[in-house]
Amino acid sequence: MAKPFLKWAGGKRQLIEEISTRFPKNLDEYSTYIEPFVGGGAVLFHLLEQYDFEEIHICDINPELTLCYEMLKEYSSKVWTQLQSMIGEYPPYGSDERKKYYYSTRAKWNSGVSTLKSMGKNDKIHRVAQTIFLNKTCFNGLFRVNSKGEFNVPMGSYKNPSFPSEEDLLSVQSALKKVTIHLGSFE
Repeated sequence: MAKPFLKWAGGKRQLIEEISTRFPKNLDEYSTYIEPFVGGGAVLFHLLEQYDFEEIHICDINPELTLCYEMLKEYSSKVWTQLQSMIGEYPPYGSDERKKYYYSTRAKWNSGVSTLKSMGKNDKIHRVAQTIFLNKTCFNGLFRVNSKGEFNVPMGSYKNPSFPSEEDLLSVQSALKKVTIHLGSFE
């Protein structure tokens, strides 16, 4: 069962039960599902577990988020390998080295902002691993960028950040198999 791999502002994971009561009663008769604000994907993954739509479209205006979905749809194992390496290098809680590692990773992520469109596959895979790492180690799992598109969230104070496992990412890949991913506004 796939579940959100990122914390996302406005996430619906804890509201799924309540949201489900508002779905059309005949949802199983629908052949197309469109989600214009995919975010962390809690509603998407819930519905994909319950229903077999012929066509599924997700959209978000955030190019970093849609890149995560695109790369996980095809390369979850490679993203996991990169993420696992970063997790292994992450210094222990309380050390000054941990803070340096976080801010160094953030600086590397920020250095790729202007080249996102021209990145090759391997750079994109690494960027998604960095995005997941930063999301799970930053303050409150926020995704916030400045006017230059640079990630500017400070380090969080998690003793043991909750990273997705390889199995989690492979479940996401499986769930996204029939999903078409769009970068753009809800319109």
